[in-house]
Amino acid sequence: MFEDASFDERARPVILAVHSGTPSEDDLEDAALIEYDPSPAMLESTARWMRIRDDLTAEGFTPTEILRVFLRAVSLAYDMPGPTTEMLAWMFTEASGTEVAREVCEHQIALGQAPVPPGARRWHLDRAGAIAAARLACDGGLDPRFDRLLVEAIAPLPVVRAALAALPMERREALVLSAMDRMNFAAAMLDWLLATRDLVDTPAVTAARTRLIAEPPEGDRMRALIAEEARGTPRPIHPRPTPAAREALQYLRDKRANERRAAELGPLAERMWERRVIFVEAPELRSVAAWEAAGERRSEQIAATVVTALGPEFSLIGLRSFGGPPIAVLSRRGVRFCLVPGGGVDVGLSPEEEAEIRDAADQREEWEEDYTLLDKVDLMRPLTHVKVGPMVVAQAPSPPLPPHEATDELEKSPLRLPSEAEWEYLARGGLGHRLTYRGPGVPDSKEWFEAIEALGVDGANMFGLYGFGFQPEPCTDVFHPGHDGLPADGLPRRGAGPRVVKGGAAHCYPWQGCGEWHLLLSAMRTPQTAWEYALAPRFVIAIRTA
Repeated sequence: MFEDASFDERARPVILAVHSGTPSEDDLEDAALIEYDPSPAMLESTARWMRIRDDLTAEGFTPTEILRVFLRAVSLAYDMPGPTTEMLAWMFTEASGTEVAREVCEHQIALGQAPVPPGARRWHLDRAGAIAAARLACDGGLDPRFDRLLVEAIAPLPVVRAALAALPMERREALVLSAMDRMNFAAAMLDWLLATRDLVDTPAVTAARTRLIAEPPEGDRMRALIAEEARGTPRPIHPRPTPAAREALQYLRDKRANERRAAELGPLAERMWERRVIFVEAPELRSVAAWEAAGERRSEQIAATVVTALGPEFSLIGLRSFGGPPIAVLSRRGVRFCLVPGGGVDVGLSPEEEAEIRDAADQREEWEEDYTLLDKVDLMRPLTHVKVGPMVVAQAPSPPLPPHEATDELEKSPLRLPSEAEWEYLARGGLGHRLTYRGPGVPDSKEWFEAIEALGVDGANMFGLYGFGFQPEPCTDVFHPGHDGLPADGLPRRGAGPRVVKGGAAHCYPWQGCGEWHLLLSAMRTPQTAWEYALAPRFVIAIRTA
C-alpha cells in the first residue's frame, strides 16, 4: 500500500510542478473551505494538494488512483510536505467504495506487530490509518479490530467525529477513553472531551471531565477550557470556513503582498542608482592617497561643499581620525554618515584569504561542519579588481527590517543601496585583502560573540564604518553565482531576480558550529531569498567629481 511505487513515474512531475509554484488566491480560498487545521502553513499545503488533485485528474487519474498517490506521498514525501489530513479525508470520500480504506487499516494493524518505523513517518501513517478507519465507520463497516486506529493520531478530527457518530455508544465511549490514555497533558485530554462531548456524554466520560476540572489549572489554555466546560454549550465543529481559517487566509494574503513588495527591492534599487548622486568639484575624492594629501583645511572645505550639495537634512560634525586619513563625519536625522574617498578593491575571496581559512580548517578537524564554506568558494570567484567612486555612507546599517519595509525605506530615502563592489570596498576599509572587516585571521566563536556585544564606533575601520558582516545588508546587484562579468567600474550587476546580501552573522547568534561565521567574511555573499525575515540596508549616496 504505502510502498506502492506504480504511480510515481506519472504523478511525480505533476507534484513537483505544483510545489515549485505559489498557490493562487483562488486555491487558498478553496482550501479555507475545508481546512480544519487553520495554521497558515497547513492552509497553504492544503491549497497545493488541492491543485495536485485537479492536475492529476486532468492527466486521467481516477479518484481511487489519486488516493493511492496521496497515500504513497504520506510516507514518501517527494522531497516536500505530504498531503494534509484534510486532503486525505477528502480523497477517501471521493474514491469509490472502501477497498483502499480497508487496505490501509489492515496495513496499520500489521504494522502494530512489526518494528516501529521512524517517528515522523509513523505519525503520518497513523493519521492515514485514523482517516481510513473513519471512512469505514461512516459506511458502517468498521471492524472492531480497527477501533484503535481512530485514536492513533490523537486529534479530534472532524472525520473522527463523523466515525464516532456512526458507532454504537459503547464503542464510542471506549474509543474516547482510550484516546485519553494516550495523552500526557490535562489540557489535551479536556480539549478532546469537549470536542466529542455532544457525541459521548456517558457517566464514565463525564466523570473523567470532572476529575480534570477538579485539578488545579495549569496555564491559560486549561483555564479557558474549564470556562468552556462551565458554559455547557456544545462546541461548534468547524463551520466553513472557520474564523481561524479566515485569519490564516488573511495572513497568507498579507504575506503574499509583502513578498511581492520585497521582490520590488532590486528593481527599485536599480532605478535609484542614477538618481541618488551629488556633483562636487573635488578631484581629491577620487582616491585615498589624493584625499590624504589634500590637507585638513582643504578636506574641511570639501566636506562643507558635500554637505551643501546633500541639502538641509545633513550637517557636518567634523573631521575624525579612525587610524587613517581624516574622515568627515556627517549627520542626518540622528544617523551618522562618513565621507569616503574612492579607490580600488579586489572583489571576491583572494588566494591569501582562502589559504587562511584552509589553514584554520586543518587545525580544527573536530569542527568540520564549520568549514563548509570551502565547498562554496566558486561563489566568490574569480577575484576581480574594481574601481569604486567616492560616496557618503551610513556608519552602520539600519536596524533590521522586514524585507518589504526595507523596500519602503529605500523608496522614501534620498539615498540608495551600494553595489556589491562598493560594499566590499567599504568593508575592507581601503586596506586590500582582509578576511573580515575587523582584519585577518579566522575568528573563534568566543571572540566574535564579544565583538557582537561590543558593536560600535570603537570598532570602526579606517573609513569610520563598522558592523560589516553582522546584519544582512542588501546590495543593488542581482545575485549571480560568481564574479565573472562583474563590472570593473563599481556599477551593480543588473537583471531580474533576488539581490546580493552581504553579512548576517548576528542573525545566527548564538553560533552552533555550522559555519555561521562565514557570513562575517568580506567576500561572502548570499541571495536575498535566504533572508525572508530581515534586511538591514546601509544607505549611501554617490559623489561625482569634476
